[in-house]
Amino acid sequence: MLGTQGELLEYHTHYRWATIIVVVVFLILLARLFYVQVIEGERYEGLALISHVVKHRIVPARGAIRDRNGTVLATDVEVADLTMVPQYVKDPKATTGRMVELGVLTQDEADKIVRQIEEAKKGKKKFHRLVAYKNLVGNRCPEDLTALSFDRNSGLMVCPVCGAEYMDQKAVIQSHLHELQGFSIQSRMVRHYPMRSAFVHALGFVNEVNAEEVAAHPKTYRPGDLIGRTGIEGALDADLRGKPGLDSFVRMAGGARMRPEELPEMFKDLQSYPPEPGTDITLSVDLNLQQVALAALSRHRSGAVVVMDVHTGEVLVMASHPSLPVGPRLHAVTGSAARDIEVAYAPMVNKAVSAYPPGSTFKPMTVVGGFVENIFDYDTVVNCPGHFDYRGRRFHCYKRTGHGDMSLIPSLAQSCDTYYYQLGEIMGIDLIAHYAKDWFGIGEKTGVEIYEQSGVMPTESWYREKGVSFQPGFAINSSVGQGDVRATPLGMARAYAALVNGGLVLKPKLVRWKGPHDLAHDKVQPEIIRRLDMPEQLVQAMMAGMYDAVNNEQGTAFKSAIPDLPYAGKTGTAQARERRPDVSNDVAAWLLQDHAWFVAYAPAKRPQIVVSVFVEHGGFGGAEAAPVAKKVIEAYYAEHSDEFADLWEGFKEQDALEVIWP
Repeated sequence: MLGTQGELLEYHTHYRWATIIVVVVFLILLARLFYVQVIEGERYEGLALISHVVKHRIVPARGAIRDRNGTVLATDVEVADLTMVPQYVKDPKATTGRMVELGVLTQDEADKIVRQIEEAKKGKKKFHRLVAYKNLVGNRCPEDLTALSFDRNSGLMVCPVCGAEYMDQKAVIQSHLHELQGFSIQSRMVRHYPMRSAFVHALGFVNEVNAEEVAAHPKTYRPGDLIGRTGIEGALDADLRGKPGLDSFVRMAGGARMRPEELPEMFKDLQSYPPEPGTDITLSVDLNLQQVALAALSRHRSGAVVVMDVHTGEVLVMASHPSLPVGPRLHAVTGSAARDIEVAYAPMVNKAVSAYPPGSTFKPMTVVGGFVENIFDYDTVVNCPGHFDYRGRRFHCYKRTGHGDMSLIPSLAQSCDTYYYQLGEIMGIDLIAHYAKDWFGIGEKTGVEIYEQSGVMPTESWYREKGVSFQPGFAINSSVGQGDVRATPLGMARAYAALVNGGLVLKPKLVRWKGPHDLAHDKVQPEIIRRLDMPEQLVQAMMAGMYDAVNNEQGTAFKSAIPDLPYAGKTGTAQARERRPDVSNDVAAWLLQDHAWFVAYAPAKRPQIVVSVFVEHGGFGGAEAAPVAKKVIEAYYAEHSDEFADLWEGFKEQDALEVIWP
């Protein structure tokens, strides 16, 4: 009995505590309910309206690139995409059907969007903003981004370049957005090159970052970001790219964006900041001269032109032919927009900074070494019977009948190979290489801002490293820029500039300024790599030889002379026979021809520019490369005639300087 009473007492005790616990929990819940509904009621009422917080990264506008006169060569333009949040598209078929009625979408496009919405709602992307239709036609031609004009008669947008007509899809969608629940228009920037392919090699191009780049630089790149790949776009990508901004906001349950003044207190600290646009870049190039150079090259299959200021190192022209169209096409295009360029002509290669055997344009480097070392002097005469025999091998002069007795000046003017064969044989390949490379930079990179090949200036040790048995005859080939010697058109331009500017080897510059500058008054300061101590008499003799090459009837470039304001230069014809498999007979025949070179400076009496012309497998330098240089120099004279007023002789602008396009 007592046990029973004890158990009953214990039961009552447990019951009492259970009751207390239940009451306490109930009071806590009641208090919490009171707190939520009464004290914090207004706050939670606001939160109930909120769907989620959005943080949208704003991609900055990429910096513009201009030529030296301020002409835009590359810039960002705005295009628009039709975007959607799948969860907020309540009736996908009806909504997309309405866009079909408006003429914005085809039925196939509408069906594709419906499937996209259905798949997104099943997965994790139902609240994501997705692109439903990319590149709505607005005020830009979808083929080449040319600004469109409105035709009142047809009610369509017309491209002034190609003549195509388009519906203004962006305007139609914008005016009917109230009917298209869940859809919106989102703008973005794409890269536009107004001059199209004129500067494709120097400017380079941009495209989207890949997964590896995003993984390696997560704080810098996001999927969809653009990155410069080649040319100036690649070399100065960090300057051009800018810094992204951030748009932070709260989206309500219905899909609308909550206004800042309506935000609950807990979201008041959401941070938003604008993007910092990329830095604008001003290049040293001159659009007019570039276009003249490309037009002059267009009659050839492949080649390059470089024009450089001999005093500052500024590159006025960097033309490579052929090239491909650049910039985004917003829709698939056919017909005239497609270009069928023979792959053998390497349209994607920037030949201005690619290395080739320079032929006789290399001879001035051999001259400097031979005369500074007192191996030859101004009275040295070499007889040219049309060849030079050395250790049982015959090295032919380009003129098989021979030039007769040759001294320095006529050897340059008439490009006598035998004169240089004998000089090179005495000098040896290492001495030739010393002056060509250590003085003039042949075989080393120039330091220009974009990617370039270094070229090759072989020595005895270079051959040993290649596992090639060195032969003394290699020096004979090197003396005339043949054999394994390789130089870029830009490298040859820099070398010739040093010959005529007082011995200053300059760093070539494509970039004139970063950021805003006064184009009319700001001056570019040269960056001097080294100073050459060349005897003045030697420089004058070489300049006399190069003057006669253009302005003497026996000169190799006489047919390209400009009598009213003479210039000077040196032709080159480099043996470069190639054999490639799987090419057409026409290309195979082209590959058997020599490379044509011509490096000139102008004006002859007061040099201001160097023009380096390379025509791949073009033939004789005087016949093929020199006429290209002449047209570029004529155009330069036309632009700068006031600077040379004291040098003109009977100048008549229309007769002497009118550019004849090929």
